[in-house]
Amino acid sequence: MKRFLPNLLLIILLPFSFSCKAQVSDSAINMHIPRVDVGFYVPAGDLAERFGLNSSIGVSYLFKDKKQWIYGAQFEYLFGGNVKQEEEIFDNITASNGSIIDASGSMALMDTYERGISVTATFGKLLNIWSNNPNSGLMVTGGLGYLTHHIRTEVYMNLAPQVYDEYAEGYDRLSGGPQYNLFAGYINVDPQNIFNFYVGFDFKHAMTKPLRNYQFDLQGPEPDDLRHDIFIGIKAGWMLPLYRHKAASYYYY
Repeated sequence: MKRFLPNLLLIILLPFSFSCKAQVSDSAINMHIPRVDVGFYVPAGDLAERFGLNSSIGVSYLFKDKKQWIYGAQFEYLFGGNVKQEEEIFDNITASNGSIIDASGSMALMDTYERGISVTATFGKLLNIWSNNPNSGLMVTGGLGYLTHHIRTEVYMNLAPQVYDEYAEGYDRLSGGPQYNLFAGYINVDPQNIFNFYVGFDFKHAMTKPLRNYQFDLQGPEPDDLRHDIFIGIKAGWMLPLYRHKAASYYYY
């Protein structure tokens, strides 16, 4: 019984597979493209003063039409482990050895991280070069959206009330603002619908401002200066193209 259902599904989808294979290899078609990806970035601009190398994981949806225009949206979770301003920000609540005293009178085990969110609407074009498949090639997209980032503080067992819960917001340097995004890379749509992937260069420029009204170490808000937070890196991911055969009304997964 465990093998019966997968085998039955394979038999049902087999004729669809051959039909879709021929279509996706021969002509540019309308295509829905859900995706998941990872990114690796080097910070630049004002972001480099606060954080080190960072990464992202994301999900997105794209629609490619027969004229190779691309439309869609993407969501990314940004993270990193190098907060360059940690010592400066927490200086007013640390002991001479640089550690925070927890509620039991011991040295708290504290770590800080970069965290952020990026939401973008995307528009672009697929250029059928580097591939004989008309639905693969160079993909160039641009996007507009919103990006936020902050410093996340974690203390073992939450034993340091001075940096726990809402008090952590008094040190987190939360910033946010509009961004634009540029991507250029290779997209591969496999006629067998197995090796569907994309990889390329990714660039983000967010024009952010501080969003907290008060930071404890500053005894007031951060200066209301416009920040230029830049991410330069590579992004790669897997996708599941969904498309309809010309002579039938079904989707091949």
